[in-house]
Amino acid sequence: MKQRGLKSNLSGIVTGASSGIGSAIAILLAEKFKARLILNARSESSLSETAKLVEKAGGTAICLSGDIAKDNLAARIVDKCLECYGSIDLLVNNAGFAKPGKVTSLTLEDWQNVFAVNFFAPLESIYQALPHMLKAGGGKIVNIASVAGKIAFPGSVCYSASKFALTGMSEGMAAELVNKNIDVITVCPGWVRSEFFSKNKMSDDNNPTKIADQASWQGWLMRNFLSISSKSCAQKTISALEKGGSQEIILTMPGIIAERVNAFCPNVLNKIAASVRN
Repeated sequence: MKQRGLKSNLSGIVTGASSGIGSAIAILLAEKFKARLILNARSESSLSETAKLVEKAGGTAICLSGDIAKDNLAARIVDKCLECYGSIDLLVNNAGFAKPGKVTSLTLEDWQNVFAVNFFAPLESIYQALPHMLKAGGGKIVNIASVAGKIAFPGSVCYSASKFALTGMSEGMAAELVNKNIDVITVCPGWVRSEFFSKNKMSDDNNPTKIADQASWQGWLMRNFLSISSKSCAQKTISALEKGGSQEIILTMPGIIAERVNAFCPNVLNKIAASVRN
């Protein structure tokens, strides 16, 4: 029988919680469910700001700052949740890292660093949390992937490959755990207006947050059609959790259209992708 909804006072983990989608999810969990959370991100000061907002919203937050891909932190955050709250009901793998550039400009180390954060850290957290969820009779896992984990474009092959891996892992686990009362939600956002692009040194010309701030038709289009806010992304993710059952959600209309076109006419999208200049 599939698990339904989210319970009040749930205990969980949100990685990449210092800003953007992670921060928005943490605050919304506090507002709606008085959640008790372990928050992780590299920036200790920004993470503390999210924690304050979580507690102001009615939740509880304990910060464990650091690089999720180092020092066994992915496993330690699960231990911290169990130590502080006695259980783990929800794991949100949101921390992400991008290394823009064409294949010829990237090193093997670049690929390893991106996969360490985007794939192996979530995998390690799941391995640490899953036995406790199974023993408790259920749990929920959210993997924040990307439309780039469904379609790869020039200049983002490394990032896309890591998100393809996360999406495949997430979908496979969902199928394996369907009768174990473990819901796996795979979230594939398109452009999300957040600090992600600035943190990963994307140019302003390719930064949806910067473009959306413009008082131009391009800015209007980005704000109202091409992108989504972090808060809206969080709301749709929580709605999927409340609905219950494992599922994949693709966010932004362009993302949905591109995914459908790629499914039915991949050659068309390949030609468009090949024309993209970076």
